[in-house]
Amino acid sequence: MSRVLIVLFSLIFVSSLSAQKWIDSLEVARKAYKSGDYEKAVKYYKSAQNHAPEDVDLSDEIAQSTYRSRDFEGAEKAFQQSATSKKSKEEKAKSQHNTGNAQMKKKDYDGAIASYKESLRNNPNDPETKYNLSEAIRQKKEQEKKNQKEQQNQENQQQNNSNQNSNNNQNSGSDNKKMPNKQADKMLDDLTRQEAATKRRLGKNNKGKSSSNKSGKDW
Repeated sequence: MSRVLIVLFSLIFVSSLSAQKWIDSLEVARKAYKSGDYEKAVKYYKSAQNHAPEDVDLSDEIAQSTYRSRDFEGAEKAFQQSATSKKSKEEKAKSQHNTGNAQMKKKDYDGAIASYKESLRNNPNDPETKYNLSEAIRQKKEQEKKNQKEQQNQENQQQNNSNQNSNNNQNSGSDNKKMPNKQADKMLDDLTRQEAATKRRLGKNNKGKSSSNKSGKDW
């Protein structure tokens, strides 16, 4: 057998193995999806896509499995990838619609609004996309109100803390001012007692002198 035939048979064999591998992976992925094992489905869908022929596009199935596995970040990217591979406007609109759904799960309302609008540019009459767009706008407004309320509460709390600290400082200052007054009162009381004691001593001395003069008869 010539070398050319050997190489040819080898290529055919490898190609056959590769074809069988992606088909097997696709079968496992679809069974996993039906049974609800979405993480496993994502794994095997990606494996099938890697080994599939170039004209095979499994991006929708990968995206849906990723979304069902609640990996919304990954689902957003998968749906965006799916949208770029679509040729018809209707198919693009569907992928963009699903991109918006993944962004809504992430509470990325700005991103969802942009995706739904892009979807409606490709399919203006889709009622579900119109409803989802209005819902994204509504939830964005609610989120903005909630953020404003939380910010206002934080500012009020900060103001209350500032007022409390100011009151504490004023009370501390008042206590410091009262201390000298108390000391002054004490000193005044001490001086008053000392003065009274001095007067009593002087009164006794004067009384003694006065008695001595009265008893002595100086005539």
